[in-house]
This record gives sequence, structure tokens and C-alpha cells, in this order.
Amino acid sequence: MSMMNLNRLAETETQPVFYLRGVPYLPDYSEKHRWVSPGTKHTRTVYKTIELVDAGARLSVMQLWKRSWTEEVKGWKAL
Repeated sequence: MSMMNLNRLAETETQPVFYLRGVPYLPDYSEKHRWVSPGTKHTRTVYKTIELVDAGARLSVMQLWKRSWTEEVKGWKAL
């Protein structure tokens, strides 16, 4: 059995993020089209994709751990 290298960085990929009034909203790990702001379970804000688009949020990209569903979000790969 080999030892796990705990000093190795987790691999990341370019993933879409939204910015609304300067706050980043990151894609949820498992729930499709759910975006979460920074904070604890009790203080963070949660939006659906359509809510962020309708509110005028700016689409951008960030290096994050892979989310399985973000390929469904249109337009972010052109950024």
C-alpha cells in the first residue's frame, strides 16, 4: 500500500463563476444550476442560474475543483 502525498495540490480546472454586486457565486458541487456565495451554511446566499442572469450578474471564470454539471452553463467557455 502506497502512502498518499498530502503535500500534493488538488487538481483544479477552469470553472464558471458569477459576480453580482462584487460578490462571487461559485457553482455548487452537486446540485445543478445552484450558485453559492462565500459564508457559512447559515450566512451564505444561494441563487439558481436564471436568477443570477436575470439580476445582471457578470459571468467569469476561476480555477476551482471540477463540478460535473458546469458544462451545461452556456457561454462561459468563450471567456
